[in-house]
Amino acid sequence: MATADRLREAGGEGERAVTLGFVARATLVVILLWALANVVWLGRDVLFIAFFAVLVASFLSIFVDWLEAQGVPRWAGALVVLVALAVLGAAGCVLLWPTLREQAIQLQEQLPPALAEIGAWLEQQYAALTGQFGAPAESIEERVRERVMAEAANLLTGALPLLNTVVGGIAGALIVFFAGLYLAIEPRDYFRGLISLVPRRGRARAQRALEAVGVTLRRWMLGTVIGMLVIGLLTTLGLWMMGIPAALALGVLAGLLEFIPYIGPILSAVPALVLALVISPTTAVWVLLLYIAIQQLESNLIMPLLMKGMVELPPALTVLVQVLMALLFGFLGLLLAVPLLAAGKVLVRALYIEPVADAT
Repeated sequence: MATADRLREAGGEGERAVTLGFVARATLVVILLWALANVVWLGRDVLFIAFFAVLVASFLSIFVDWLEAQGVPRWAGALVVLVALAVLGAAGCVLLWPTLREQAIQLQEQLPPALAEIGAWLEQQYAALTGQFGAPAESIEERVRERVMAEAANLLTGALPLLNTVVGGIAGALIVFFAGLYLAIEPRDYFRGLISLVPRRGRARAQRALEAVGVTLRRWMLGTVIGMLVIGLLTTLGLWMMGIPAALALGVLAGLLEFIPYIGPILSAVPALVLALVISPTTAVWVLLLYIAIQQLESNLIMPLLMKGMVELPPALTVLVQVLMALLFGFLGLLLAVPLLAAGKVLVRALYIEPVADAT
């Protein structure tokens, strides 16, 4: 009997020891995660710059890898790619910049009055319905202009103290360019350095995961750039045929915002619809149909062909991540939301889902 009592007491002490040990480990994990989150938040500028550099390297590597396969050294291939991009950029500036500059000024001059005119019309309709009189047109235009400027400022700024200044933005862009160039020239050195941080038993899986992320980002960058060019060209041609002012500027805006899936096309359609409404409601309807048709073509034909084999991203999850990143980090967070989500999904699948499936 005494032996049984001692065994029960020993078992109770063991349960208490296990419970206390579990609580201690859980507390330590929570503290470490909290500390890691604080470090990440404090260094968010550096992390954003690093990921932008990875995207630049992924884009350059598309061409540098091909040149290396033809026997060209990577440093020489990177130089050839930079010269080719510089020549294309200079040619584009020479051919398009005068018209684009003129249309951008035209857009800047016409958009605020157009917004004010629409606002005045809406206020008149509201006054007609309620029996009240609205504010004068001048005050409406001023309020619209102030609101647009405030919303644009809020969109372009975020929780990135370094990159929200002019000097910080220029310095960040230079760092991104040169870091991306170095990554494209010697990616294997950095790749081996990352793999060496992983314990030996997990290095093979980590290597496969990082390789999959690299392939995904290269495909995403190539598909996105081609999609931007196609969308910009189709939008410019469509608006020009409809007689919409500043068609080239609006097409360039649509092409640039195509970098941001789902949300970007909506943002690019707003100024075109505002200008079209001033012309006539019928024109606005045709412009809306044009944007819808282009986006349907892009979603159902262009991007599936360009992104074939790339990881699929659920639309609802993509939009939620974009909104979260925009709220946390402003416009730069919105830009990086989709590639970060694509890379994160690849890592989760390679480092968690596949090991769990293999274990079962």
